Amino acid sequence: MLAIKYYMKKSRYNLLIVSVLLIAISACATTGNIKQIENQKSYSIDSTLDVFSTVDTSFMNLIVSYKSQLDDEMNMVISIADEEMVTAKPESKLSNFVADGMLQIGKEYCNENDLSHSVDLAIMNLGGIRTGMPKGEIRTGRMFEMLPFKNKLVIVGMKGGDLKTLLDQIAEFGGEGSSGFKMGIKDGKAIDVLVDGKKIDREKIYYVISVDYLVNGGGNVTAFKNRETFRHMHQMLRSEMIKYISENFKDGKNISAKLDGRIYHVE
Repeated sequence: MLAIKYYMKKSRYNLLIVSVLLIAISACATTGNIKQIENQKSYSIDSTLDVFSTVDTSFMNLIVSYKSQLDDEMNMVISIADEEMVTAKPESKLSNFVADGMLQIGKEYCNENDLSHSVDLAIMNLGGIRTGMPKGEIRTGRMFEMLPFKNKLVIVGMKGGDLKTLLDQIAEFGGEGSSGFKMGIKDGKAIDVLVDGKKIDREKIYYVISVDYLVNGGGNVTAFKNRETFRHMHQMLRSEMIKYISENFKDGKNISAKLDGRIYHVE
């Protein structure tokens, strides 16, 4: 374990390498492919310990092999950002971009799975976006830094009245990542709400794509509990955003966004 800790300090991605390696070892163990360890030795953990003299060379070579593969993947250019983007409230180019991507991912999911409905709006908490988007080449590793959490995508069906309660909470927070709707914020409440350009019908079911963290009450978002339907997409936000960005880039579309007044303050 000391050798692993030492090696992890040498590269920003070694935590992932060791995790993958341990999973591989575990898988082998369950199939009987790892022989019983015999003649175990004990080592004193002190300043005289020579880390690399105690580590099996084949084990270290396996770690280096995984590191090489992971470095190649993390350094792969998946798109180009036209400008630097950061998060801010009530709206920002980066949060708009992520939410717009989620909305498109949700629509494609519903279509591919022949669901009887699509998604109407997307909500993403700014706290889940941990870094900005720099201008220029965007590599896979940047997306791991920007979206480091293992947030999974979910689709929730809510009546219009309950959706309004949810948007009131978003207004109370001063805004979050949003797509598919427009609203003003006044006295901590959502006003003049339009979903796809129309006023909310309190009895209609609206479908919201978000992340499991928020839907399960994270970030003090409690309004999702008043829902009619819940569908877990079993897709991680980060991996789906990487796919979304990569496919757009192949189609000649760079990463770009704009401020369009989707959330605004009213005096």
